[in-house]
Amino acid sequence: MLNKKMFWFLSVLLVASMMLAACGATETSEPTPAGPAQDTGTIFVMGPFRGEEEAAFQQVIAVFEAENPDIDVIYAGTAEFETLINVRVEAGDPPDIAAIPQPGLMMKFAEKGQIVPLWDEIIALYDHNYSPAWKELGSYKGVPYGLFHRVNAKGWIWYNKPAFESAGYTVPATWDDLMALSGKIAAAGTPPWCIGIESGAATGWVGTDWMENLMLRTQPVEKYDQWISHELKFDSPEVKGAWEVMDSIWMDDTMVYGGPATIATTDFKIPPTWLFDDPPKCWLHLQGSFVTNFFPEDVQADLDNQVGVFMMPPIDPSLPTTLEVGGDQYVMFQDRPEVRKFMEFLTTGASADPWIAQGGALFPHQDQDLSLYPTDIERTMAKAILTAEAARFDASDSMASAGNLAFWKGITEYVGGKSIDAVLQGIDAAFP
Repeated sequence: MLNKKMFWFLSVLLVASMMLAACGATETSEPTPAGPAQDTGTIFVMGPFRGEEEAAFQQVIAVFEAENPDIDVIYAGTAEFETLINVRVEAGDPPDIAAIPQPGLMMKFAEKGQIVPLWDEIIALYDHNYSPAWKELGSYKGVPYGLFHRVNAKGWIWYNKPAFESAGYTVPATWDDLMALSGKIAAAGTPPWCIGIESGAATGWVGTDWMENLMLRTQPVEKYDQWISHELKFDSPEVKGAWEVMDSIWMDDTMVYGGPATIATTDFKIPPTWLFDDPPKCWLHLQGSFVTNFFPEDVQADLDNQVGVFMMPPIDPSLPTTLEVGGDQYVMFQDRPEVRKFMEFLTTGASADPWIAQGGALFPHQDQDLSLYPTDIERTMAKAILTAEAARFDASDSMASAGNLAFWKGITEYVGGKSIDAVLQGIDAAFP
């Protein structure tokens, strides 16, 4: 096994050394993969996660190998995943399986016939152990290709648990409840919301996350999809309506600590710390699960006692509960029996449990052991993922690059004082 691992890593390095030359090559389509080939006893997996995440995935592999001692699974993680996987595929030397975090990359490989569609047996496992939302997200033109394992969700609202409870506040169940809570906090003399959008060249992305979650709570998923493809313009009533919901909070000095000027100039990592000042500078912060990394160290050491979290509540009660999500899609380039067996293993809670126990990751498997999550916060988020009726990827990341950049810029110009109409028209003009 050691020799196989050495061969794999040398192979990765060799292809990396070819990248500059490959960049000038003409792109060609690969033929659709044939049916299952002969079993080799070795599976090569490539992905973007390294360090602690790679160590956790190795625990997943260890469970599979213990159950299948005749199969070796060799994982190679790289910080240059997107570049390297493209080069390997175009060179005719793809891994057996790749863990792809970018939805567009899966679709590109599927369009060119370079990955293997999921087969009947694994689709049955998918249907049994996942909500329908995940198979839909892993499909291209109605055909399932991507299998989700580790996932994440956005739209969480974080708060200082001891201060929140001491003040007599309760978690809102609806948007009206959230607005009533915001008004109650403001009336007590403190702005309820902590917001900052400064992020260097990516300044403004925080606002795109707000808009994406508001769109999913005010419009059907079909409208959200049309928004991504720009069939639904930014200056449409649907998008403008969601922006106006955001505007009712962001542009009200009583609602946001420091008002628009502070939103515009504050690094996005700073506002979550304001929740834990004594007394809090502000009380509510919308952000993904990674935000815990920015909390004060003493808070990070005692998350369950110090931090509360709830999902942004629904606005239109007629819409399904829809989450903005991300995650690693495992796709298969080489069709062999042992590769299929590992992919099928990834549909099971047994493949999630070792990583769950390590902490820092969430999973969509219905049969996962929720008791293994190290914190109540992770358990709360995992339960929300399990009960979501629909899911969609980050819209701005899925938009044409020029549109995405214009979206960030538009958010920044908006907090700088530009009118909503002018901002929306400017974003529309940037799309190809």
